[in-house]
This record gives sequence, C-alpha cells and structure tokens, in this order.
Amino acid sequence: MAKPKRVAIYVRISKDRKGQELGIQRQEKACRELCERLGWGVYRVYPENDVSASTTSKRKRPAYTEMMRDARDDLIDGIVVYSIDRLTRRITELTNFLEEQKEHGFAFATTEGEDTSSANGRMILTIKGAVAQQETERMSERINSSLLQRREKGKPHAGGPRVFGFEPGSNFQRVVPGEVELIRRGYEMLMGGEKTPGDVARLWTGAGAQTPGATAWTIQKVKRVYRSERVGGIVTYKGQDIGDSVYPHPLNRVEWENIQTVLDERATPAAQGSGKRKHVYSGFLKCGNCQSKMRVQWATVQGRTFRRTLCHSGQVGKDGQLGCGKVSRSYTWIEERLDEVIEAAIRRRQPQAQAAPTEDLTGAISVLEERIRGLQGRWKNGQMEDEDYFDSLKHLRAELTALGAREAAQAVRRSRTTADALTVWLDKDAENLERRRAIVASVIKEVAVFSVGRGRRKPPEIDSIKVTPLGDESQTAEN
Repeated sequence: MAKPKRVAIYVRISKDRKGQELGIQRQEKACRELCERLGWGVYRVYPENDVSASTTSKRKRPAYTEMMRDARDDLIDGIVVYSIDRLTRRITELTNFLEEQKEHGFAFATTEGEDTSSANGRMILTIKGAVAQQETERMSERINSSLLQRREKGKPHAGGPRVFGFEPGSNFQRVVPGEVELIRRGYEMLMGGEKTPGDVARLWTGAGAQTPGATAWTIQKVKRVYRSERVGGIVTYKGQDIGDSVYPHPLNRVEWENIQTVLDERATPAAQGSGKRKHVYSGFLKCGNCQSKMRVQWATVQGRTFRRTLCHSGQVGKDGQLGCGKVSRSYTWIEERLDEVIEAAIRRRQPQAQAAPTEDLTGAISVLEERIRGLQGRWKNGQMEDEDYFDSLKHLRAELTALGAREAAQAVRRSRTTADALTVWLDKDAENLERRRAIVASVIKEVAVFSVGRGRRKPPEIDSIKVTPLGDESQTAEN
C-alpha cells in the first residue's frame, strides 16, 4: 500500500484559559514526528483550541467538520492525531469516523499506536473511545453534584452577564448601593399601583443610571430587571427553585414575588397576528436626526385619523441611546414617494423567466398554530404534565419556525421574479403585504426621514427623505 502524501494532523485541547495554545503545539510536534517516522507527507494541520469533544458539549467543531469533508472529497489521504480522546470522546462519533475511514479508505494513526486495519484493532479503539466517553460523563456527574451542593448552600451561579444592581465582576456576591436604591424606589412605585415601568425607566434615566450594556432604559429593560430571579435572591438549578442566596440582593423573595404579580397583571396577551408588519415600509424608515428606527402608527388629531411615522423617545437608537422624538411626519406622503421609487426600479429591471410554482404552506401553518393553542389550553387546565407540555411545545414551534422560514424564502423568490414583480407590487391587498415588503427589501436598504416643521400646510420638499439603495451604502440617493 502506498504511503499517504496528503496527511491531515488534527490537534485539540478542551480548555486553554490563557489562550497560549501550548497544548495543541505539543500535540502537533508529536504528530509531525510520527509522520516523519512513517514517511507520511503532512498536508495541513486542523487545530481546535479550547474546544470540547465530550457528550456534554454543545459547541460545534468546525475544524473537525472541515477535515472530514476534505477526507470525503479526497483532498487528504490520511489523518493523524495525538490520541483517540483528542479525536473524540463520543462513541457514536468514533463509530461514524471508522465507517468514514472504511468507505473512503484514508489512513489513520495515533502517537499511541492504535491500529484500524484489523478487526481487533478497531475493537480496541472502540473500547478506548467508550472509556473516554465514560470518563467524561463521570466528570460531568461530579461537576453537576458539586454545583447542586453549592446551590443548596445558597450560592448562585456566578456566570452570565451582569444584572443591574450587582457589582461588575463580583459573581453576584456584592451589590451596588446606588443601583439597589433605584430598584427599591422603582419597586415602591410599581407596588403603589399608579406608576408604570415607563415611569421607572424615566426615574432611572433621570438619575443618570444606564443599563449594564451602557444604553438607555426602556420599559422592557426595566421589566427584565424585575423579572430576574437574581434580583430577588432566588437560587435556581436547571430551572428548579433551590432556595435563597446567602449574598446581598436588592429585593427579598416576598418582594420579588409581589412584583411578579404586578407585572403579570399589567401584561396583556398579544392579539393573534399582532406581531406582523402592517405597513409596507415599517422597519425601513429611520430618523434623519438620531438614526433611530421610526414607528408607523395610526393617530387621531382634532378628529382627523391618519397614519404617521415618528421617532419615538422610548426607542433605542443606533448608538444605544433613546430616540430624539423630534421627527413626526405623515406616512401617506412618504409612502407615495417610495412607491414611485420601487415601481421605477422594477420597470428598469430586465425581464426574467417565470419562477417555478411553489407549495402553499398557509394551511399547514394554520394547523400547527391551532395545535399549539390547543396544547396551551390543555396545559393551563392541568391536563398535561409540565415536562410533556414543554417537550411537545418545543417540537411544534420548531416545525412552525421551519414552515415560516420556507414560506418567507418562497416570498422572496416570488418577489424577485421580475416577470411578475410589477403585478405583485401593484396588488395592494393586505394578504400580499409580505411579498411587497420582500420587493422593497430587494430595492432599498433604508430611508432617512427629516423633520419639516410643525403646522406645515404645503407639500414637503422632495429632499426631506433620502433613500439608500440596496448595495449602495457609500452614497445616498435622494428622492
């Protein structure tokens, strides 16, 4: 048998806290020495630093995936690793690897001398792989047992992003007195029944406080603080309430539960379909003054109802600050101007062949939505166990997401077929909204909207909006 000339060296280490890559360098050196002794030519090194290959790890291994793809494509004819547990700690993955080797015929060697050319050699290799997996699983059990003991002693999980009220880098063991005072003042405001999370957001912003991400406070971010179990000193483990934290926290358990009741009472379930876009250019308009996304809504002023687009002072802008609230315009005039731009762009396109017909997924989506509502009803009535409910809900939502993605992809493909794009665009039926928005997304990137002053009666100037075409971020086209 000819000696391999295009050998891949795979090196991996699970933890490299200092990021110096010393572990994989030692492995690579030993693998190169083995290749030199065997007379194999090294083609490439596939390194994975600080990446686990255990059964408990959910991280992907891109270098390993690329190496196996190259083996299937005959770019490499051999693989060398330091030891079998560097290749994988999963018996199923090892079995698949051996099947790939048998199918594609690439050579394999380790510095420990494993042989895959015979049945006994493959059996020994499989046993070693099973031992490596068992070692990992036992280690995981010990770690989980240790973590549970810590939680039972009132010591919360130290990882995760900082929560407002806790000192940065303190592992949630120390609080910031000034932030705790703001949390407690907000708690008293909400418990009084007359104030809202928006009032709390304005209080905290007025006091000069920022979110842990150094952005301005909004209603949702205030709610997120009070929804955090850490704020109430509640220690959890895998979603289960274990007890109370031994470290300081802004609110006690009773106060935290009280605020949950208040927030739940204020929450109103969204109407079906309320999350869908209702206007063609929603999401494309930005404030020309502060770059925040502008909202489109219906308004009634002096008995006259109309659509307007506005920069909302509660909307977080591009730099993490709240919107300026200085731009408010009639949406109809902007919509008419942009419609002209889109139609002109469609007419300039060269005709293309008609796209192949696509499947209608509306019925399947409706069935899944109905099944989810029925599932939620049975769970609320106590007819289902929590575990069965969440497993079924996860499965149904995954199917619904997949169907939604397919439907969206079909809408984009249909909208980009120029032969019927103009027909689609001119059809302003509500059910055609997503297809029309897909056409907009294929023409423009964003539209900057500027203020034209209050009480204006004559039509706005044409340069009061500026359209940035798709793929033309370097310059702005005026309309």
